[in-house]
Amino acid sequence: MTTIEIDVISDFVCSWCYVGKKQLDRAIALYQKVYPDGKNDSFIIRYRPYFLQYSQDGPSVDKEVLAEKRLAGMSQEKREALTRRMNQIGESVGIRFSWKGKIGPTMDAHRLMHLVREQPKTTQEAIVEDIFRAYHVQERDISSKEVLAGIAVEHGLSRDELKDWLSSDEAKADVIQEASHYRDIRSKTGVPAYIVQGLHRLEGSQDSQDFLELFIRIKEEEREATA
Repeated sequence: MTTIEIDVISDFVCSWCYVGKKQLDRAIALYQKVYPDGKNDSFIIRYRPYFLQYSQDGPSVDKEVLAEKRLAGMSQEKREALTRRMNQIGESVGIRFSWKGKIGPTMDAHRLMHLVREQPKTTQEAIVEDIFRAYHVQERDISSKEVLAGIAVEHGLSRDELKDWLSSDEAKADVIQEASHYRDIRSKTGVPAYIVQGLHRLEGSQDSQDFLELFIRIKEEEREATA
């Protein structure tokens, strides 16, 4: 049996990061379905924090207000084309992007993922998916401790313990240190990024086929090494 470990470097307000998660999910499901004995192999996915700078300072603001500032130099025609493209890409992987709602600091969302690292991987994956969906589809403010606690409670965590924990500074220093480490790794090239088996790096929102080919290569290299 092969265990494939993947460090996913992302921020929850990054549209491409959500697309990348969906592509990774598809690739893993396809690998375990079609590759010989692939269903016996396991995947360990660790979500690593990364802070997109425009989302970290001050209170939450309307996404549309931020978009006006960030895309001020772009014509209306180009803006609409960009939105159409992202909508098409999202729909191709099962995401119906909403461009309304609020954007705010993602520190607490990353702290929540730090807290649940000891939970079963299915719980971790479900919480990650729900945070992404809350922001990108449901127009919910994921800088809200109530929103985050509500998501985690749906997957078996204690609301009272979560509220106390999120209201504290627990793990904040750890998250900052880890985010700094991965920012250094990423330099200025942004996210998403994927480090597989600690050796292979993929950047940007990869197609599921790119992930699949890498998984197969890792498996075949392992077989050759143990032959």
